Amino acid sequence: MTENDRHWLVGGTLVGGAALLSAATWAGAAAGAAVTGAEAAPPSPLTVARMVSDWDAVWAQSPTESLAGAITANVLVLAAVIWGLRWGLRWFRNPASLAGLHQVRELTPKPAARTATRLRASLKDVAPKDVAPADRGVLLGDHLPSKVELRGSDEDTYVAIMAPRAGKSTSLAIPVAEEAPGSLLMTSNKADVYAATLASRSRLGQAWILDTQGVAQAERQMWWDMIAQADTLEGAERLASHFVTQITSEQADPFWSQAAGDLLVGLFRAAWWEGGTVRDVMKWLADPKEKAPLRVLYEREPVLAEQVDSSINIAEETQSGIYQNARTAVSALRDEKVLAWVTPDRRHPRFDPEHFATSKDTLYLLSKKGGPASAVVAALADAVFTAGAEAGERHGGRLPEPMRAVLDEAANICRIADLPDLYSHLGSRGITPFVILQSYRQGVKAWGEVGMDAMWSAATKKLIGVGLDDAKFAGDVSTLTGAHYVDRGSYSKSKEGYSRSVSEQREQVLDPAEIRAMKKGTALLLSTGMPVAQIALRPWYAEKVMAHIGPQMRDEEAAITKRAVAAYEERKAARHAR
Repeated sequence: MTENDRHWLVGGTLVGGAALLSAATWAGAAAGAAVTGAEAAPPSPLTVARMVSDWDAVWAQSPTESLAGAITANVLVLAAVIWGLRWGLRWFRNPASLAGLHQVRELTPKPAARTATRLRASLKDVAPKDVAPADRGVLLGDHLPSKVELRGSDEDTYVAIMAPRAGKSTSLAIPVAEEAPGSLLMTSNKADVYAATLASRSRLGQAWILDTQGVAQAERQMWWDMIAQADTLEGAERLASHFVTQITSEQADPFWSQAAGDLLVGLFRAAWWEGGTVRDVMKWLADPKEKAPLRVLYEREPVLAEQVDSSINIAEETQSGIYQNARTAVSALRDEKVLAWVTPDRRHPRFDPEHFATSKDTLYLLSKKGGPASAVVAALADAVFTAGAEAGERHGGRLPEPMRAVLDEAANICRIADLPDLYSHLGSRGITPFVILQSYRQGVKAWGEVGMDAMWSAATKKLIGVGLDDAKFAGDVSTLTGAHYVDRGSYSKSKEGYSRSVSEQREQVLDPAEIRAMKKGTALLLSTGMPVAQIALRPWYAEKVMAHIGPQMRDEEAAITKRAVAAYEERKAARHAR
């Protein structure tokens, strides 16, 4: 907008405002006169001019009543104008030059409620105005500066990048999990999210806990038939990939990991055909001379048998290397405590991914760190995704009630190799993935540059929190925020005196340093098809409807502490007993 345009805008606003107030003054005065039965002065510019100079002459029959009416009318008009300006500024103006409320209106309560009624079978006959806030979708935060609640839908896919202690658990993982309308898959390397949501999710459905490394010191009360995932060749290949990922390195010769993967695929399929368990696979891996699995494969799948046979019936040193790599990939299963979670046990119920997909149950996958142990977490998470996608297809394309998958620390404990590719269709199947990372580079380390770029591009909602110390990534985000024009004044001195000039300059809305130094509790929201917006995060402890989380979290943390002390005393006693 040029300087001349601004002058015209200001002038037009003043003229319009004067005309509006003049009309309101006459209308109010006429209404006041009508109360007394007096005749109103004719509406005309001449009447308005006379009212300014000699009010009593214009409204001689009712000067007091007409004046009271005019004042009342002007107060009402000014109040309406002020309300209108505030409404307009709220929707159409953002001092920070980021997205205004009208630009993210599809995420505001009413549109979000309409989307929820379309996606959820239980809300099909509910009017959007009657949809509860928790049922409108995935809570993102409040738009700034308008402070209007924004929610994504359960057909969106999410990636959040925040530094440690920036509110990943309190503002993202816990609220998203607590409001999950259907089944919930949760991964974490800490017990806080588990402790916060266990009680409330247990009231909604059954809570299943896989805690192979004692994150929550949870006693094993379930088992999962891992070999059941190898019911097809594709399933066996996916199962093997979760373990092989742990030994794959960009610097290493890919032959060894690929050969180890082929061997595991064959052994998983043989175990499935034989009705065996993971224990059988471990036994076969321990002895390269064991021919039982090959005999089974030659009877059932000759082509696969020939490929596995050709890859292991080679020079003894090479064969030894292949088997050793395969044993390293599944090294977590050497631990009897881990093995017990994935082998049949009549004392405990079996976790069924297919039943879980259409239930309101919760599955907590807990692991302290990456490495071989996390392969079990990735394998079970992938089994749930597969079952959910297939269940969605059986229900007309998507699950009747969305499944939420909050994958905290996904790069460390849930490294599903093709998770970036899964992102492209999970949302359309009624599965809502929400991956939470500490940095973009953490994702690159887990899935490579191409994989992380693919996930980033496929995510329809991206949250950038505080504390980004990656200058390159912060620079990329800065570019995405766009540029705006700002007025810059300059002064000069000459013999004639001082002069001032104003020029427009194009600048980034946020530079990398400003992104890094964002206020704690805020985040940038990058939503597909919308400009970048800034939001205020909403931690669970600031929500009245989540006040119950505090007491149940304290109770469960106390129980975890008690179990941890008991486990320590048991180990201590065992050491002294030696």
